[in-house]
Amino acid sequence: MTADAVDEVAAWIRDAGQVTVLTGAGMSTESGIPDFRGPDGVWTRDPGARRLFDIAAYRADPEIRQQAWRR
Repeated sequence: MTADAVDEVAAWIRDAGQVTVLTGAGMSTESGIPDFRGPDGVWTRDPGARRLFDIAAYRADPEIRQQAWRR
């Protein structure tokens, strides 16, 4: 990447009202945000929560849909 390209991207970020950064897996965990499957993960602490992210359960079970909507 050239210095001009870096300067151009830096200007975009500087002038932006908001910036969103998409990162790969592990970034949030490394920052202290609990993951879903780990030893202290959301699904480990609340196994029923996993069903809220299961499309088959969501489609088949009205209670799962209502729980998801409430959250």
